[in-house]
Order: sequence, then C-alpha cells, then structure tokens
Amino acid sequence: MFSTRVLFGSTALMLAAACQPTTEQLVKQGKPIELIYPTKSGVTAAGRQKDFTNCRIEAAQRVPQHTMTRTTPTYTTPIQTQCYNYGYTVSCNTTGGQTYGGNTYTYDANLELRAAAEAQCLHRKGYTLTTIPKCPPGEKTKPVREQLYALSRNTCYVADEKGNYAVTEKLR
Repeated sequence: MFSTRVLFGSTALMLAAACQPTTEQLVKQGKPIELIYPTKSGVTAAGRQKDFTNCRIEAAQRVPQHTMTRTTPTYTTPIQTQCYNYGYTVSCNTTGGQTYGGNTYTYDANLELRAAAEAQCLHRKGYTLTTIPKCPPGEKTKPVREQLYALSRNTCYVADEKGNYAVTEKLR
C-alpha cells in the first residue's frame, strides 16, 4: 500500500539548503511536505519515471560532471613552554604545535547547475513542485493507486511509522 518515493529527480531539488529536514523527518513529524519529485496531474508512475530518467540524462549531457579537489586551510596552535621551580629542580611543560585542517576533498562543481538543468527539463514537461499536507487522523481517504489523482484541496498524504508515504485524497 505504501511506497517509498524514490528520489529519481533528486538533483532537481538539491537547490534546498542542506540543513533542511529530510522528507522522511517531516513525514514522521506529520508536517506538510514538499514532494520529493515534481508532480504532474494524470501521469502514471511509469510515465513519471521515464520523464525523470530522460531529464536526468539530458541534464548530464548538457552539464557534465566537473570534479574539483580542494584542501581545507591549516592552522597550527602556538607553542608555549611553562617552567616551574621545585626546589633545586626545574620542570618544563611544552604545549601546542598541533596542526589542524589540511584535509583534501573532492566535489562536483557542476552539481547545482546540473540540478537546475534537470529542473528546467521537468518544468518543460509540465511538472511543478507542490506542498501536500498530511491526511487528518481518522479521515477516510481514497485508495492509493499508481496514477496520482488530480491535485486538489482534498489531496493529502498518508504515512506509516517508518516515514514511507503515499499521496491520496480525502473523501468528501
């Protein structure tokens, strides 16, 4: 009955900040969600998958991966020596001199641009992003089906305890 919405159009939505809660977290909290893929009324799951795949391929061809290598800045703590007299003995303790940073990492410099290209492709095919609320507890809903219902004010989602969800409609 429930299906995990696979993130086939993930790059189309990577324009959101990384610190935003995940869709799964929002579903578990019962908060409205931004669909993890654009919606288009009347399209089947197979048609949606085909459109997403074609747009992903088109975006990859228009904006190829560009791997960049960076190194984080380094910082070395100052060296300090403190000495203490104990009778005829001098004891010294030296601290500092640790180096932090200098980590090397790689990233795709074209990731956001490719996401924008994929979003443009999906938009050309008639897809839009939609915020959908959770169905009220105890509210009767239409059966979940492969083809999405036309979006309306009755559109809502039902979720299970694992954060999986399915889009349906409240019965009027």
